[in-house]
Amino acid sequence: MLRFVLFLSFVLGLYQTAAAGDVRIADGDCTALSTAVSAAAIQGGETAILLARGGHYNVCPMSVNTGSNIVIEGGGATLKVDQSQASVSSIAVQKDASLVIRNLGITWSGAPPVYTYTSTGCGMFGTIPCKNPPASTVSSAGALSLENVSIFDVNFVGALIVSKGTLTLRNVSIVNNTSTEGLIDASFAGGSQLDIDGGKAVEIYNSTIVNNKFGSGLISFLFPTKGMRFGNDIFANNTIPVCAAWTGQADSRGGNVFTENSCGTLGPGDQVVGDAKLGTFANHGGLVPTLQIGFGNPAYRAGVAQYCEATDARGVTRNAANCDAGAYESGGGLGLVTSNGMNGVYYVPGIANGHYVSVQRIHDNNDVMVFWDTFDSNGNPAWIFGVGTLTSDRHIHAAMSRNLGGVLQPGGPATGAKSSAWGTVDIDLTSCSAAQFSYQSSLPEFGSGQFPLTRLAFESAINCGD
Repeated sequence: MLRFVLFLSFVLGLYQTAAAGDVRIADGDCTALSTAVSAAAIQGGETAILLARGGHYNVCPMSVNTGSNIVIEGGGATLKVDQSQASVSSIAVQKDASLVIRNLGITWSGAPPVYTYTSTGCGMFGTIPCKNPPASTVSSAGALSLENVSIFDVNFVGALIVSKGTLTLRNVSIVNNTSTEGLIDASFAGGSQLDIDGGKAVEIYNSTIVNNKFGSGLISFLFPTKGMRFGNDIFANNTIPVCAAWTGQADSRGGNVFTENSCGTLGPGDQVVGDAKLGTFANHGGLVPTLQIGFGNPAYRAGVAQYCEATDARGVTRNAANCDAGAYESGGGLGLVTSNGMNGVYYVPGIANGHYVSVQRIHDNNDVMVFWDTFDSNGNPAWIFGVGTLTSDRHIHAAMSRNLGGVLQPGGPATGAKSSAWGTVDIDLTSCSAAQFSYQSSLPEFGSGQFPLTRLAFESAINCGD
């Protein structure tokens, strides 16, 4: 009996230790957040710190102590940083500590910072004035990983991130920031004491780094024992060339889009373009703001499959065959063009305003609904509709009708409309972004014809794979 009691106590002890690993932080409670981060090393094991969904945390200095293994789940919360109020970096990761931050927005709070100096004594030979306060939003001597994180509108003295350990960015958006130095200072990164699994000092995948004003190299290395590995990223419209300050090894895995050629086309599919055709940075679904891209953007389907993240920054499934570069997946979700990936709105760009074709597969069989908003040859608007059949993987044949005779009732719906046969439509889906449209009508004001279509929009949460 005594053995059983001792065994039960042991099991309950393990359960309590595991349960104690999750710490929930109330909205805005910076004291609790800082305390939970500092105490993680004492507790041992992995500590998951869960912020309030959509919460706001204003100036919460965090020190991740040696021996800590922390995951901060932001839940779409916003963390504001203010260099003038902190004597240490807003987030500091010590040697032999690990921090993962997910689904968090990081932005600026307070007045623009002022650059001040202490006595000379910094730098390789002790000849450079030390900067005060510390020149980083995040500093790390351990292992730091940012996943589905957006850093935006930060106005900082120094580099946004100082890493002397290993740094990994996945689905990260870094947009509209200003700093007196660069984005990442990895001057002594990846030394032998932090040689983690033979990796790189800095790794960046499926991230969007655009519209930033930096005072020095975007990413700085000084005599690193390791370099940078990156793939499927967008580097566009930053004031400093991406590779201008690199003295380390730049290892592109391809699928990157640049608006300047300091890096060249280092990997397969890398592009240097004059116009990245950037969309808006806003809430496009998911937990953190993202910069939207669409058709015509060079980042569209530019990614190398091997380095595509499974989801984008919103948590939406990526196209596994050829994802988009950057943190946002256009038309993200599941679906091949041969199934519901055909769903969406199509148009003829530039010459056909008010002329749209909508396609939607409506059952698990081969039924496809087709709507055509068009005009007849006399200039009268016409709304043509029908339910067709997917006769092959990519061919739709539909018998079409139109409604005539309806009158909008005051304060109510239109009544009196009657359906009449119109003709047939055939649509050949040549890719996720294009189709060929053919029509045949017995009505002389329509006749027959054909034209190419370009996709205007996806149905929400549905992707497309060619």
